[in-house]
Amino acid sequence: MRIEKMILHVVSEDDFEPQRARHLEHSEFFLERIKDTDAAPIFEFTEDSRAKLHFERIATGLESFEAGAQEVSRLFSLLHDRTSRAGAFFVFELRIQDDRVRLYSLIKYDYQQVIEQAPGGDDGSLLRLILQAFVAQKRAVQKSAIVRVVDGVAEAAISAKDRMMPGIEIADYFARFLQVKRTRSDEELTRTVRNLLRTTLDEIRPHLPDQDVARAFRRVTAALRDRPMINGDAISEVVIAAAEGLGDEELTADVQRRITRKLRSAKLEGLTFPPDRNVLRLPPLRRVTTTEGVVLLYPDGADRAIVERERLGDGGEKITIRTAHVTEDKVVREGTRKPN
Repeated sequence: MRIEKMILHVVSEDDFEPQRARHLEHSEFFLERIKDTDAAPIFEFTEDSRAKLHFERIATGLESFEAGAQEVSRLFSLLHDRTSRAGAFFVFELRIQDDRVRLYSLIKYDYQQVIEQAPGGDDGSLLRLILQAFVAQKRAVQKSAIVRVVDGVAEAAISAKDRMMPGIEIADYFARFLQVKRTRSDEELTRTVRNLLRTTLDEIRPHLPDQDVARAFRRVTAALRDRPMINGDAISEVVIAAAEGLGDEELTADVQRRITRKLRSAKLEGLTFPPDRNVLRLPPLRRVTTTEGVVLLYPDGADRAIVERERLGDGGEKITIRTAHVTEDKVVREGTRKPN
């Protein structure tokens, strides 16, 4: 992947001033920032997206890159939320080995001091200040998107990121500018992760304590439910912890490879989103009380995994409890006993 063309505009409260396309500078630096945007697409263009139309016209030669990118930048500036910081808005055209494909990257760098310090009319100084700022402050990449055009037609699916929003949401004005809608809910994404966890644990069963997939699955879902966000690193961490593989480099590498492959297949690669806690909710508790006054409380569905019940010929019942470790064993004082 290589950058072919680029253009830069300042977005602020001032009137929009169209700029000329720029000579390529520091392409490797910008290519790394573009790659950071390359995540599984979670948004989709609407049929009447003006940004989509401009990229198709640029790709087919109906509009020059400079003219089309100026119009895209003008639209972004027009819809730019005035409560957002001023910054630099880049449009890049990229190519890959497949000559039928054009990629268009949009990046808004949020750095007010760069705009304030830039000498008037000195584009070279502005670009140098931007580079200096982003080496020191990489989180200044506020908004970004990648559009893929194949044979002159923009694919509906689009990758977009917004540092100012939680998870994979994007600001309203950014969504209006692109004219996109989200295609997968947090619930759907969490269900996909839940299925991914189960298959991964089945695959690494020999490494699990007592080879108990059900117990490991309860552990990883509970751990993810308590996380503020889910991503590939979080999924790998909870699976490795459930396998008690911390410090085991070989197992860690194996789990990370499996998770990465499954995330790519499920189109979750590079995404960060909040867990849907209803999907990862704790199972209801089952309460068993015997005539002898013994009370058992355990997760419903854990039969055979934790509790095994066997009917006896005399009408009684034998209950066997298996546990990796007893966490509490003490005499309960009379005043603290709960009535049945």
